Amino acid sequence: MKRENLDWSYLRRAILFFAAAAVFSSSIVAGARYFERRMEAGYQRDETRFRSISRRYLTVDEDEDLIKRYFPQFIDLHKTGVLGEEHRLNWIEALQNAGDKIKLPALGYEIRAQKNYLPGFPVTLGKYEIFVSEMNLDMQLLHEGDLFELLDILNERANGRYSVSRCELTRNFMEVSDDPGAGNVTASCELEWFSIKLADGSEIEV
Repeated sequence: MKRENLDWSYLRRAILFFAAAAVFSSSIVAGARYFERRMEAGYQRDETRFRSISRRYLTVDEDEDLIKRYFPQFIDLHKTGVLGEEHRLNWIEALQNAGDKIKLPALGYEIRAQKNYLPGFPVTLGKYEIFVSEMNLDMQLLHEGDLFELLDILNERANGRYSVSRCELTRNFMEVSDDPGAGNVTASCELEWFSIKLADGSEIEV
């Protein structure tokens, strides 16, 4: 068939229809890909939110388990004067009661200002800080056992926790006297009383 014998009107319609169909098909494919990308982005967003919420719930469960496990100990430390403000008056009363009970010939003490305590080993304290108050003791003892008895009474009656950082004993006489008022031994000791507080200075509420 010769070119001049072609019916271009029919051919033009077919070409236009084919072009419109191609454009429509391309639009559908492009729309499908755009929708697919949006669905994928939405899925990733929802997956991220789900993982975040799951982690938060797991953290809550872990925190609840930690609270159940350690809260009684936390309460006990607060009651015994380790957490929160130190109980200096209680220390002094316990010390004086111990001296009266043992009948020490002489007992003197001095408590220094509280200061931050830096452990010699790594400790994770979080939002808390450790403080220490140094107490100097000067005593006249009938014998060395009086010192251990005094420390036992402090352990039993004083609120808080302490450690003996230094203690020196000196015999005053060549011969030991049986007189209860005699100071046969001079004892000079240093105690460190520890307490834990919030680093921002706020009060620990229980």
